[in-house]
Amino acid sequence: MNTPEVRLVRKSRSNGLVLLFNFGLIAATLICYLCNYISPKDIGYLVLLGLGYPVIVLLHFVFLLYWFFKKKRLMWWSGLTLLLGLAHLTDVVQINFTKTLKEGEKELKVLTWNVHLFGLYNWENNVKTRNAMFDVLNAEQADVLCFQEFYHSDERGLFPTRDTLITFLPTTYYHQRYTHSPRHNQYFGVIIFSRYPIVGRGDIPFQGDANNYCIYADLKIGSDTVRVYNAHLQSIRFGKDDYAFVQENQKKEDIKQGAFRIMRKLRRAFVRREDQVEKVVQHITSCPHKVILCGDFNDPPHSYTYERFSDVLRDSFLDAGNGLGNTFNHPAFPPLRIDYILHSEGMRAHEYTTLREDLSDHFPVVAQIAW
Repeated sequence: MNTPEVRLVRKSRSNGLVLLFNFGLIAATLICYLCNYISPKDIGYLVLLGLGYPVIVLLHFVFLLYWFFKKKRLMWWSGLTLLLGLAHLTDVVQINFTKTLKEGEKELKVLTWNVHLFGLYNWENNVKTRNAMFDVLNAEQADVLCFQEFYHSDERGLFPTRDTLITFLPTTYYHQRYTHSPRHNQYFGVIIFSRYPIVGRGDIPFQGDANNYCIYADLKIGSDTVRVYNAHLQSIRFGKDDYAFVQENQKKEDIKQGAFRIMRKLRRAFVRREDQVEKVVQHITSCPHKVILCGDFNDPPHSYTYERFSDVLRDSFLDAGNGLGNTFNHPAFPPLRIDYILHSEGMRAHEYTTLREDLSDHFPVVAQIAW
């Protein structure tokens, strides 16, 4: 039979072990905070900690609950750590109440969506998927549409998208850039559609990357000119083997190889996005107009990419979003927000919605931007 003294020793050892894990989590959290401000080129594989930020926060709440019942004074360790990164937490989770358009304000309804080629390679259902996506766009009637992984074909009857959209949407002006050389009159890339006339346009190519791109269009809205950027930043480029590794049980001898392969791809993407985001930020800071930046950044809010863009623009999600606002639609991964609508200071979003349409590997994001 255990004496009270033995039980007390075991309880003390148990609490000591939990506290040790708590301190380890605190160290990981502090490094995670630093990942937003240190170049991915300089921090090595530690940059990947940012992807685990939601899980890290959840574990801190588990520790808070544990210490509440065990030793309340030890709750302060996780509590202070979370308070230190409160600004990061609000980038991930938001609670906003209904906001209305103020008298005299102008507004622009903006939609961004990585359309994944409208399901082109899902041969049995691609027409059905494309038409369902058209229905979503028709219902939204946005003033500006920014698409990544856009597909268009000039071949009659093949798989028309651009010209079809123009027939039933008010966004008849467009600026496009195709990242792949045309073949058989098929085009792949990024595009901006606008209800308002485009009075200026251009692009920001990314060196050594033919698959990702940024374009911009200057829209004439009454007496104002608003520049809209559409950016598709460095993709991770997971293959079927990578998704299978994440989703399925692996043999022990395959775990190490698969994990290192995925980590290498993730880190390479982080490093390449750093150069891309710096080019876009430099371009934005020299822009004489109000700016709206849309796109698939392939990075969550807790990242160097997001922090750099936040230095010059405001996130519409912070203005009017609710919950996690996750936009990446893939069962192999936790909820991630990697698609954004950002805007200049002096503008604000009074509505923000993530449409839960299971038609692409990304959800569309819609924001009403006022100024």
